[in-house]
Amino acid sequence: MIKQISAFLMVLTLAACMQTNEVTGRKQFIIIPPSQDAAMGVQALAEVRKSTKVMAPGRMTNRISQIGRRIAARSDAPNMDWEFIVIDEPVLNAWALPGGKVAIYRKMVDSFSSDAEIAAILGHEIAHAVLRHGAEQVSRAQVQQLVVVGAGMAAGAAAGAGAEDQKTAELATQLAGLAAQGFVALPHSRSMELEADDIGTLYMAQAGYDPRAAVRLWQQMKQMKEGSEKPPTWLSTHPGDDKRISRLNAKMDVYMTAYKAGR
Repeated sequence: MIKQISAFLMVLTLAACMQTNEVTGRKQFIIIPPSQDAAMGVQALAEVRKSTKVMAPGRMTNRISQIGRRIAARSDAPNMDWEFIVIDEPVLNAWALPGGKVAIYRKMVDSFSSDAEIAAILGHEIAHAVLRHGAEQVSRAQVQQLVVVGAGMAAGAAAGAGAEDQKTAELATQLAGLAAQGFVALPHSRSMELEADDIGTLYMAQAGYDPRAAVRLWQQMKQMKEGSEKPPTWLSTHPGDDKRISRLNAKMDVYMTAYKAGR
């Protein structure tokens, strides 16, 4: 009975953490209040500055900041404490921290010369921050960790228990294994990436950047990856390039309407 009550209370607690994103309408599991996003981002960025070479203010960093802030101003969170940095490393990547801290690596900037293509990259990361994907990922990771710990305790407790408790422990252990391997989180992670593609392209269009550059971005990314070893789509945390391109083209009329209105 105690186990059943505890499980019921846990379900209620987790259900209370489900919230509807005002931008996408999707239900999100987030245990971190929005008020903590800024502090998390500031702290994480401070650690990044200790371990990586962040470029000093200059022509490249000023350009990135101007493009990023122009897009952020047309997002659903224009008043977030936005900050855009360039990391001086030969890495084809960009990322966003909670609270509006966005980084792009120098190789990414060098690989895509037009402002519109850079806007597609920054719009994607800005969307991640606005949609609170970082807080959502952290929340899921914490729950998965609790599942793993709880499964171990259940397995130990079931050693001398009856058949029903033994089945419960085995089920919990199996669930923990799935969580640990990442298969539970993978579909959601791909969903977040597609959301960021969609909302980020809308943001860049609203800011006056041609949204067709987002398609060109992923077409070029696909070409750059051809010949390199990469996992199949179903084992990747990112959607396939063809799928991203197809989804963007399917909504291009919407993006173009926003682009024409924002010019």
